[in-house]
Amino acid sequence: MPFGPDIVVSDPESSDIVLVVEAKTSERNLPTSESQLKRYMVGMHCPVGILVTPKRFRLYRDRYLGTSEDSITQVADFDTKHVLKFEISEDDRGGEYQFVRLIQAWLEGLNSEAGLRQLPDDLRRAAQLYIFPAVSQGVVRARPLRPPTNVRAYST
Repeated sequence: MPFGPDIVVSDPESSDIVLVVEAKTSERNLPTSESQLKRYMVGMHCPVGILVTPKRFRLYRDRYLGTSEDSITQVADFDTKHVLKFEISEDDRGGEYQFVRLIQAWLEGLNSEAGLRQLPDDLRRAAQLYIFPAVSQGVVRARPLRPPTNVRAYST
């Protein structure tokens, strides 16, 4: 199955992707997820990427030194279990869906000074430098996920 990030932030005036997010509810296979995210960033010429779990938040930046994964560097790694406050149990089938929606709402909340003020100092600085420029001027979209079977979809 081809890789597609869980959330993309795109420039509203063009099709340029300015930030991508891969959200994982488990820390298993993080090296594989990191590699896929980096390849996607290089292929789409995306300057900023995030790999986030309920416990960790890793921020990546393309240094534009070439056309390989080596051009992408991790610029930050934060403990976010107290920031995101997301708990998942092994039998929670809707966990991935809920986590992606939480991350999308969290990113959209970083569009304001109030949202940024709630972050720990080190994460706030990184968010101001790498995330705020993208979300304040871009469009945040989550990849369509199939909702869990216990979540009803209503149509009007």
